[in-house]
Amino acid sequence: MASHDQAALRAIAVFKLAKALGLVLVAIAAFGLVHTPWLDRLARWLLSLPLQAGHAAIVRWVEQLLDWSPKRFELIGTLAIAYGSVFATEGWGLWTGRRWAEYLTVFATASLIPFEAWEIWHRFGWLKIAALAINLLIVVYLWRLVRRGR
Repeated sequence: MASHDQAALRAIAVFKLAKALGLVLVAIAAFGLVHTPWLDRLARWLLSLPLQAGHAAIVRWVEQLLDWSPKRFELIGTLAIAYGSVFATEGWGLWTGRRWAEYLTVFATASLIPFEAWEIWHRFGWLKIAALAINLLIVVYLWRLVRRGR
């Protein structure tokens, strides 16, 4: 494998591992919010921030958060762990140069692109555009690498 390809695969692996870590943190937070005292404390803290004054969106978000049931937080935590596991597997496999990881990453990343596009269509955001662009680049690059047969 060319050193350029190895460096690119390592960069993608770091990106995937960072996403896995982020999802583990989301899961920890979601499972921690299942117990309402934590949720109440979070809500009080968010509403005490000076940003709250004049920002109705923050108030609405906190009110929606308080309306969620413990089952919803458990679902969020479970999904975050599941996706985090996939990202960790992709990252480890790419870091160690496993061919199956390239296929897995192409499939898993490409399968989420329609959902990312739908989300951008309904709630536009520049960070979402950047994430979609990065994921598209990863899919195209890895697909070419897989097709080339290294």
